[in-house]
Amino acid sequence: MDEVIIRLDKDGLTVSGRPDQALDVLFDERRVWSFRADQVGTLRPGGRKGRDEWAVPWPDQLRRFLHGSAEVTVRDPGRTVLAQEEIRFTSADTRVRVQDREGRLLVLDSKGRLSLPFEADTESTTALLDATHTVLDLLESRGLEGFLAYGTLLGAVREGQFIGHDNDVDLGYVSSKTQPVEVVLESIRLERALVRAGMHVERYSGAGLKVFVEDAVGVRRGLDIFGGFWHGDRLAFLGEIYTPFEREWITPRSTVTLAGHEFPAPAAPERLLEQMYGPGWRVPDPTFAFDPETTARDVLGRWFRGVREGRNRWDRWYFSIRNDRPYLKPHHIARLVHRAERGATIIDVGCGRGQDVSFFASERHPTIGLDYSLKAIDHHLERAAVHGWPLTVHTVNFLELRHSLSWGARLAREIEGPRAVLARHFVNATPNRGREGLFRFSSMVLRGGGRLYLEFFDSDDPRQYDREDLVWEVDHRDIVALAERYGGTVEDISWFDPNWFELPWLTGGWDPKPRGCRMTVSWR
Repeated sequence: MDEVIIRLDKDGLTVSGRPDQALDVLFDERRVWSFRADQVGTLRPGGRKGRDEWAVPWPDQLRRFLHGSAEVTVRDPGRTVLAQEEIRFTSADTRVRVQDREGRLLVLDSKGRLSLPFEADTESTTALLDATHTVLDLLESRGLEGFLAYGTLLGAVREGQFIGHDNDVDLGYVSSKTQPVEVVLESIRLERALVRAGMHVERYSGAGLKVFVEDAVGVRRGLDIFGGFWHGDRLAFLGEIYTPFEREWITPRSTVTLAGHEFPAPAAPERLLEQMYGPGWRVPDPTFAFDPETTARDVLGRWFRGVREGRNRWDRWYFSIRNDRPYLKPHHIARLVHRAERGATIIDVGCGRGQDVSFFASERHPTIGLDYSLKAIDHHLERAAVHGWPLTVHTVNFLELRHSLSWGARLAREIEGPRAVLARHFVNATPNRGREGLFRFSSMVLRGGGRLYLEFFDSDDPRQYDREDLVWEVDHRDIVALAERYGGTVEDISWFDPNWFELPWLTGGWDPKPRGCRMTVSWR
């Protein structure tokens, strides 16, 4: 077996020998990252002494913490130290601390997100354990036989504890329904029951829910509920499993112990764990990232995930910047809307990190922020709360017809007096179904007198859409046609050359530079 040799410096690591081995990186004896060189590094054939090497830079998410010095340790899964060295990243006379604003230690997880793992915050497990019992009882009351799943089941079976590098709870159930649409309707009814029970719930697919649990010190954790059903002799289970499976491996349920609490589990948990983590599931691996078989992803996507196109990309993007201080300055269109709509309630669709909704609220507009992903708006929410500004935000998905209709009806009923909708670059960041959702929603909220203010990248010949893009160009003529289709009147169209501040993310490589378009649509 090749010897693993590691060199460390302020720019990263160099690994030779066994690039597929999971490695832990510790700063001053606290784990901050786990990785495999062949997944995150760049191959340098025939490096030192003729051995292939992998250059692994410090991840961007960690770089902003690398001020001062740290004792950097690299160890293998057996905790054998492979390299250890005092690294001076900058001249600052401080120790490197990877932590959030409250001083809680963070870890870069297998999805490249900074998170608060159980190993750094054991207090959160008490609230999560209580919530797990509550949710399982509610599932049971609705005829759904819930059980621990994914990382939570893995920790219970393998160690009887939460996995140290994990940060949430996973539950699952297998429905008795036989058609995907029936499974979705059942999940919607479950969501409503959870909300009635006083829980904060977010839907992320047709049969996937997240319940948010807050502990005594304000740390918010997720409790994921994955639905599934039998499709012939196959188990179709969100997250994603679509494979031949024996029914007696799921029911009758068995029990497992987690942190001293007894919970239901599949009849043969090891069978399900092998589908979730592969045959090596018994060996701890903090670098593991689930990579589903293509057929499973495609089949379950068609059944349950058309409603969340692009959501993972937005979540990853916002997770990567959520701890960066956001801009306080509003965009120019927000100032224009403020001057034109004094005293009106402002609804910002696609509010992002919140700089515009914060501005509106500071000017005493009753303000409502709506977005697909609210992963990085905390700073402006806290700012509004401190000042007592009238700001609320909600997760809304205009790819779902029921969201467009229900939120349109709700806000049309609840908002008194003048109102306006701002959608800055929303039409650049969603497929046509999402744009239809925006105009359907706007036609309901603004009917009887109200304006929709749009800002977007326009092109007579939009560049080809790439599935990895966060934003892309649209043809303004298509937007005009949508507005008229939903009963709107286009009052004004203007074009401008956006400066760097007005450009959304990841457009720097566009050539030619995008053309900005502003459009005002009204309903009478």
